[in-house]
Amino acid sequence: MGFKSNKTNWTEVSAAGSSSMLPAGGYVAVITDVEDFDKNEYLLFTYDIAEGAQKGFFSADDRVYTHQFRRYYTAKSSGFMKRFLECIENSNGNFKLDGWDNDPNDLKGKLVGIVVQREDYTNQSGEDRARMNVEDFASADDIRNGRFKLPDPKDSRKKREGAQDGSVYDADIPF
Repeated sequence: MGFKSNKTNWTEVSAAGSSSMLPAGGYVAVITDVEDFDKNEYLLFTYDIAEGAQKGFFSADDRVYTHQFRRYYTAKSSGFMKRFLECIENSNGNFKLDGWDNDPNDLKGKLVGIVVQREDYTNQSGEDRARMNVEDFASADDIRNGRFKLPDPKDSRKKREGAQDGSVYDADIPF
């Protein structure tokens, strides 16, 4: 007797991707999509790894949130946006800021160097988890040549109640 989906032709089903995380490090990334959230004044970028051993890392990952980052363009954060755009300009010979008309779609397909940092955190259910965040940007050549600083892993886990020195987390208890 078959189970509920006994009519499924399993030879035609694509297997789910691995749930492994991109290791911390510097990568040359390609911007695959850009969405403008003008009400909140930021661009949401989706990317994949363009070169090296991790090339195409997210190509089979339908969890788009695992490979996205935001860049705000508010007046307060315009200097950070300018630095990011300069990293894109320095990574792509066919993109010049002085001729760009601020169309986010022009950024699709562009290379940029990213520095990915590990963060340990506690989710809303109280479970300790890990995620990888784009922490910094560089030119593609700076990444290729190792000219970037990899930040230490970030630990933003919630401390377990009753911990005296703040160093015990639920995930640290072996039972």
